[in-house]
Amino acid sequence: MFALSLGFAFSANAQSSQLPDKLVGHGGPVKSVQLDSAGTRALTSSFDYSIMLWDLEDTPAKVLHRMIGHNAAVNDIAFVQSGAVDAKEDIAVSVSDDGAFGIWDIASGKMISMIKDGEEKMLDVAVSSDGSLAASAKWDGTARVYDLQSRTEIFRLEGHKGPVNAVTFSPNSSVVFSGSYDGDIRFWRLKEPNSPDQYSMMQHGSVLYSNGWGINVLQVMPDGNGILFGTVNGLVGILDLASRDVKQLGSYEHPILSIAISEEAGWIAAGSGDGYIRVYDLNSLDLIEQRQDAYGPVWGMAFSADGRQILKAGLDDFVGQWQVSPRKPIELSQSEFPRRFQVNNGDDPGETEFKRKCSVCHTLLPDDKNRAGPTLYKLFGRKAGTVPGYVYSKALLNSDIIWTEESVGRLFDEGPDIVTPGTKMPIQRLKSVERRNDLIAYLKRATLGGVE
Repeated sequence: MFALSLGFAFSANAQSSQLPDKLVGHGGPVKSVQLDSAGTRALTSSFDYSIMLWDLEDTPAKVLHRMIGHNAAVNDIAFVQSGAVDAKEDIAVSVSDDGAFGIWDIASGKMISMIKDGEEKMLDVAVSSDGSLAASAKWDGTARVYDLQSRTEIFRLEGHKGPVNAVTFSPNSSVVFSGSYDGDIRFWRLKEPNSPDQYSMMQHGSVLYSNGWGINVLQVMPDGNGILFGTVNGLVGILDLASRDVKQLGSYEHPILSIAISEEAGWIAAGSGDGYIRVYDLNSLDLIEQRQDAYGPVWGMAFSADGRQILKAGLDDFVGQWQVSPRKPIELSQSEFPRRFQVNNGDDPGETEFKRKCSVCHTLLPDDKNRAGPTLYKLFGRKAGTVPGYVYSKALLNSDIIWTEESVGRLFDEGPDIVTPGTKMPIQRLKSVERRNDLIAYLKRATLGGVE
């Protein structure tokens, strides 16, 4: 019989609160949203490379900090509880497509430390209940464990046969659970339960469950006896840690991309690739409510402190809110559709290429609107790395490139990894000379006039 001592307790002091309808401020799709223990502040992370800290008690929600430090999309963030149970979180951690783990002072909005080893993306981050450790899921097949006081990596958990997508801690911080594209959920014992000794790897990661399809998300259940998980093949399940049996909440056609638990409300929520959020009863596991935003995946979710509302992150540049109880009628999508980067072939093939290839990261207006890349306004004739206020990579700051028809053409012919090696720009290539010329012709017109 397999058993783990997990000893878990949730605070039941959550107060009723009304979350804002939207958190608007990012310049690209939002990957993750997290609330602090009081439910009065939120962290959001985005494709635009930024993290934003929000005061939810203001109307509308007030942006306290926009934090820049990663060199790619920020996939996940988490508050770190410091000291006493009722202490206010003052540190956050993050992971990114740039392969780095970040530690932030959220009082100042400044990055304290960045730990990076390898280019493979990190997708998920979790913090131990005592605030001493963090774990990250990395696409090189490993999970990493960090000591937050010394700001160092202390364990590298190796054993999965594919990218690691999710991590979570046991409530007593002695065990890390990991889920991978290889379909396995593994556990890694960092120390014996209640041991006064320093953390030390006691056991190589053992397989708890093999799904066959990839594991996307994990979270320990409030009673500490099971793990809620979601999979690539659309399964929402709870793995019993004693019996290793799986209770199935539902099986759907699209991948499960996010999960959340509210003990206060007694609910579990799962978000999927087709835009559904499904809410289940925490005790009976019955499906009690669902809604769909047909315009995109649900990459991140967070319950309000009282569990009556859910904040949702996805393809939009903002975080939306759904009031689960008392139930509001299914409203029209909060999004404009199609989004700027979701277009069909239009009358202007150059504009179509811009929207598909460039508009997620760039605007054509003087104001860059917080997107991942600098504005392209008056691009031609400009020296690379010179837009005021944009945080450039060293590669572009030190570049001698002047943006012309020829240099822009090379960028899309050979790729930014060749033309501007070391830059943050994702690889976008157009091998068709005709399509490339159409894009350049459109940019020459649009960047002079400030077209959206």
